[in-house]
Amino acid sequence: MKFSVAVTLILLFPCVLCHMPTLYEFCSHVVANGNSSLARCDSSQCQGRPGKRGNEGIRGLPGIKGEQGEPGTAEHLEERIKKLEDSFLMTQKQLLVIKNPEICYMGVKNRHIIADSQITASSIYDNRFHAYYGRLDSVDRSGGKYAVWAAKRNTIGKWHQVDFKAPKPIGGIVTQGRSDADQWVRSFKISYGNSTNAMMTIRENDSDKVFTGNNDRNTKVTNMFPHVIICRYIRVYPQTWYDHMSMRVEYIDGMCHGLL
Repeated sequence: MKFSVAVTLILLFPCVLCHMPTLYEFCSHVVANGNSSLARCDSSQCQGRPGKRGNEGIRGLPGIKGEQGEPGTAEHLEERIKKLEDSFLMTQKQLLVIKNPEICYMGVKNRHIIADSQITASSIYDNRFHAYYGRLDSVDRSGGKYAVWAAKRNTIGKWHQVDFKAPKPIGGIVTQGRSDADQWVRSFKISYGNSTNAMMTIRENDSDKVFTGNNDRNTKVTNMFPHVIICRYIRVYPQTWYDHMSMRVEYIDGMCHGLL
């Protein structure tokens, strides 16, 4: 009995000098090595339980300020709202124009807006076909007068002119033929300016633009200009016609450009 105790003390004596592993540490070591017979009382090989988290360290110094970012969401939101409002207003205008295109007319049709003296021509067939008779939707007049402008002769260079008295934005033109006879202008050019001595022709693709006119007596044909022009005087120069150079006209306000 005394011998057994002595042997036990001798076997345990080396472990007195080292850390006695716990059951958790012993099992961790066995699993890591895969062989329990090689387990030794060596604290450098034993894995202890995870320790508790220590106290929070001292806060570090502030970092360098970064670059300024993109504009905030609020600014972009205002831009989107503005675009939506503009789109809504444009849609309203389009609906109004569809219901009543005449809200875009500049007054040639209405004698209370454009006086007879403001409408002239290079020539007239006779006193029954004055330039100021050539107003859109004009109907036959009594007393042997006709509701249409007709040139003296069918030759290139004849023109029909409106004087708006001051520079106006103009977006297009509406034309008709003669209401009581088969006469109309099939194609034409447009010249404009703030002085009759300095007229310019509307151009497109580096050449004078030729607009398509009418094919019957009363159908209204609308031609929008490539861009809004601003002028006091505007002229129609017929290029081709049916039977005779006769026409009725109205102009479209530049504010309606793109709506008709």
